[in-house]
Amino acid sequence: MSLLSHVTIRARLILAMALSLLLLVAVGLSSLDALATVDRATRDLYARWLPAVHDLSEIKYVMASHRLRFIRAILTPEVEERALVFDAAEQRRSDVAALSRAFSARLSDPVETRRFADAMAAWDVYLGEERLIRESLASRSPGEIATLVNGPSRLAFDAVYAAINRAIAFYSSGADRSGADAVATFRQAMRLNLTLFVFALVLMAGFVVIVVRSIGRPIEQITETMRRLAEGDRTVSVAGLEGTNEIGRMAAAVDVFRNYLIERDAARAALERAYEDLEGKVEARSSELRIANAALKAEVDERDKANRQLKSMQEELIRTENLAVIGQLSAGIAHELNQPLAALATLSQNSVRFLDIGDEATVRENLDRIVRLVDRMGILTSRLRSFARRTGAEREVIDLGRSVENALALLGHRHDREHMRIVLDPSETPVLVHANAVRVEQILVNLISNAFDATRGVADAVAVIAWRAAGGCAALTVTDNGPGFAPDILTRIFEPFFTTKSKSGGGLGLGLAISADIARVYGGSLTATDAPQGGAVFTLTLPLADASGGAAASVGEGA
Repeated sequence: MSLLSHVTIRARLILAMALSLLLLVAVGLSSLDALATVDRATRDLYARWLPAVHDLSEIKYVMASHRLRFIRAILTPEVEERALVFDAAEQRRSDVAALSRAFSARLSDPVETRRFADAMAAWDVYLGEERLIRESLASRSPGEIATLVNGPSRLAFDAVYAAINRAIAFYSSGADRSGADAVATFRQAMRLNLTLFVFALVLMAGFVVIVVRSIGRPIEQITETMRRLAEGDRTVSVAGLEGTNEIGRMAAAVDVFRNYLIERDAARAALERAYEDLEGKVEARSSELRIANAALKAEVDERDKANRQLKSMQEELIRTENLAVIGQLSAGIAHELNQPLAALATLSQNSVRFLDIGDEATVRENLDRIVRLVDRMGILTSRLRSFARRTGAEREVIDLGRSVENALALLGHRHDREHMRIVLDPSETPVLVHANAVRVEQILVNLISNAFDATRGVADAVAVIAWRAAGGCAALTVTDNGPGFAPDILTRIFEPFFTTKSKSGGGLGLGLAISADIARVYGGSLTATDAPQGGAVFTLTLPLADASGGAAASVGEGA
């Protein structure tokens, strides 16, 4: 034990793992050698011996088929039928030649080549006997022909069969040898692997004994000491486990921990005495703080109530401004609705007259135009209803491009009447912001309406609306070519009740102030500057929507 106390546990584990690894390497090398031998024998069996036996058997069968057809042709009395049978026999002879060439091309061993050459030489001798019989077929009697067939021809064919059978026997014995080699190698490898496995088990059992004696028992002693220390016994120790390895260092750490616990208990007793002294002072101070907290809570409640009232007033002011914008738009929207209504009345009257005269094609065309006009009025009223609905400050994912389209649709009557050209400069990809659709459209309606007002009387009035996404924010600009801002106006443009419009213009000076407040509510801003080429530039910035959390599902609702 004294010698092991200076050997680290890591060294013991490394030694055991090294021995186990050596055994695994030995088993692996033995298995690889056996597998290589079995693989080599298997390749020889399936790539050399068995294909050769199959090919020689097929050649033998085709030779026998040729001889049968040749004998049948000799025994056939009719000349024409005999010629057909001779042709069939010649075809089988050609098959033998093709199979022989293919088999010879695969041979590389001289012994195999010689054996097959002997068999094909015997086949050539037999074919010579056949030629003699066929040449003398017309001049000999049937008995003489039968003697030739059963005599020299039969002996020659038996010689061919014997040569082919010897070659087949050669390849069959080779196949048997390959299989026997594979089985013997596999059995030898299994015996070696079993021996190594038994040795590994013995080694692991010895390693377990060493671990239990040199590691397990000291750890149990250290664990028991820690348990008793946790229960409050400060008299226990781990004497006898000294050393320079991990066990010795753990024992030293336990002694340090025991000393720390003794010092901590003494410090705790001192702290308890100090706590008893401070408890009375803390109680007195706590009563004073409770009184102060009660007063502070009342003040906080009063401030929360004032904040709620202020927020309610801001919401109502935004709602009032929204309704004021709707009131300004009502005349133009009524004009937009009057035209389709007048067209509906005219088309309906015409349809009745064309129906009376039987012109169904014109009636169908008028009805299609009526449907399109109704759809147009439905879209307009739907957008107005969406713009007018009561909404809070809830956030959603909206598409700035869709909001611009809705705002322009609500101001379509002014575009038709005042002839200001509107140029859209959209982003290449959709710009999604995290705000409220109705309130964003309220800001856009105010900015575009101001552009109409600012360019009134300008010969080539134009307003450019552009939106981009950059740096985690979306920026939308409305640029007009009006007179721009005077220096004193630019500093007060977002003040409540400040307006440059005449009394007849109907402006209260709240539109831009409320729009700026809406932008701030959603973490953005609304600014105004003079354009470099003249005119005014309003810039609305809003935070981009986060792509996670199913924000895309809210795009349709926001639009």
